[in-house]
Amino acid sequence: MVNRAGVFQSGPIRRPSRPFKGVLLAAAMLILPVSPVRAHPHVFIDANLEIARDDQGRATEIRHVWRFDEIFSSSVVLDFDADGDGKLGLKELEEVASTVKKNIAEFNFYTEVRDGNEVVNFYEPDPFLADFVDGQLILILALELEKPQQMTGGGFRVAVSDPTYYVAIEFNALAGITVTGKGGACKSDVVVPDWDALFARDAERINKLFSAPADETVEASDDYLTWVNFTCSK
Repeated sequence: MVNRAGVFQSGPIRRPSRPFKGVLLAAAMLILPVSPVRAHPHVFIDANLEIARDDQGRATEIRHVWRFDEIFSSSVVLDFDADGDGKLGLKELEEVASTVKKNIAEFNFYTEVRDGNEVVNFYEPDPFLADFVDGQLILILALELEKPQQMTGGGFRVAVSDPTYYVAIEFNALAGITVTGKGGACKSDVVVPDWDALFARDAERINKLFSAPADETVEASDDYLTWVNFTCSK
């Protein structure tokens, strides 16, 4: 959720607030609700994550590079190729970026940030860019943290995940996770949801998460998301 200052704040998972009649398929695919029989990914993202630090070694910005699967990318060309030349020009890519940015804002841009159990808020992404390389759509976005965060205590973590599981986001191995700027060396590890354990624990809650109708709010805890945990030396 976003407040008047443009700061995105953690909140409950929400379904799309209204039907998107006439909205292009490429945008709609990123926000369609998931029914019980469709509770599996339909869009796949190969992700890179960079944590930028300031001169004091504190995290200040979350930077994403997302490469979408070829099937979804092809649908984007079909739906956003306004001049019909079979490719996406600069203005068409700007339209892709604008549409997707608006639609995934409802899901905090698939990003949650924590310092231990404390929520870390961030500003609206700038830049938010789209490109098309080797038949695949690429999105590039940067999220400035509202307050710089220490990374030496082992509590700093970032989730890059679609809580509705319509979009599957996977990291390009650990080589796709970097920490830049000042400060000591950092280690990271990726923790993915254990769906078997979660379903055994609260099957009713998961079914509700996947099948909630439009406008219904569904609470989901942090263990439903994929997290990257960071530990940096001083």
